[in-house]
Amino acid sequence: MFTRAASNIARKGDIYHTSYLETGRDYYKYSPAFALAMIPLSKLHDYISVPIWYFLIFIFFVSSIYFTKKILIADGKEKVVSKAFYFLGILFSLRFLLSVVQRVQSDALVLFLLSLFILALFYRLEAWAGLTLAAAAMVKLTPLIFIAYLLLRKRIKAALSCGLFITAFLLIPAVYVGWDRNLLYLKNWLLVHKNNPPDYILWYKNQSLLSALSRLNLGASGAFIIFIALAIILFSLIFVFRKKVRPEQSGFSYLGEVSLALICMILFSPLAWKHTFVHLIIPHLVLLYYVLYINPQDRVTKTLLIVSFFLNTVLNPELTKPFARLIQEYSNISWGTLILYAALLRIKKI
Repeated sequence: MFTRAASNIARKGDIYHTSYLETGRDYYKYSPAFALAMIPLSKLHDYISVPIWYFLIFIFFVSSIYFTKKILIADGKEKVVSKAFYFLGILFSLRFLLSVVQRVQSDALVLFLLSLFILALFYRLEAWAGLTLAAAAMVKLTPLIFIAYLLLRKRIKAALSCGLFITAFLLIPAVYVGWDRNLLYLKNWLLVHKNNPPDYILWYKNQSLLSALSRLNLGASGAFIIFIALAIILFSLIFVFRKKVRPEQSGFSYLGEVSLALICMILFSPLAWKHTFVHLIIPHLVLLYYVLYINPQDRVTKTLLIVSFFLNTVLNPELTKPFARLIQEYSNISWGTLILYAALLRIKKI
């Protein structure tokens, strides 16, 4: 989808009205700037471009682990995390990473850009934080939730920087395709999201919070009202119970809070497929760091982490074939992710 849209924009043709997949229902929903950035890859044969993208997925994923670890040990640079930390972190998120690879998706790129944003924000590099968050939003719109996070945390410079870079990214394609065609692209980018089939919300493979509620026979309006109420509560709780941060835990505490926002980003998206949950690598690493190094005696958090792993990974279609669809209809990944949220919220209070 990315390279075909890039080929079209290279010819200054339409990129939003053609279904690029055999389903006939899946359209290019990313920004014109992202299509423009993919032009070099589109010039290569699929036998070359696809392996390159696979390799980049691996680089993006590993880099996000490195950036997360860098923040976790920022206040104790002499600390060395064990191989078990990396092994478990990858294991807990492996199912979602494999889904990114299988579907040749862009979520690992978004994860990489968000990891850079989180790192830049931690070191108070406001301009770089704004740039990387804006770049992530050009791939998928869901990272825009972090603008609300920045404003509520009074990181105004980073929020303003993000706004400026978003504006720049929206205007850059005009240099190549012209102002009128770029305005048409931007208009169609906003409208293309209406092409999402209505049944995607109810489809059992959609593990978003709204989808999970919609499958509980609450009625469309009832499910939506409950979703809005829960979304407000879940996002508001990020800014409650903020304990006094001890110097040796500042990186850990910061990542714990950001991880809550990441989970909200995933669950609040109306369409959350398996590959969307690759972002859980950061919450997984934060919780593993807590139970391995900060408070190994905390059995409750360990239990929550194990239960989440069971719901998210053990209950996968390959191991539960006779009941796979039923399990997904009851939103096992949605609930597993909410359990991760509860674990993060719990250690935020301790």
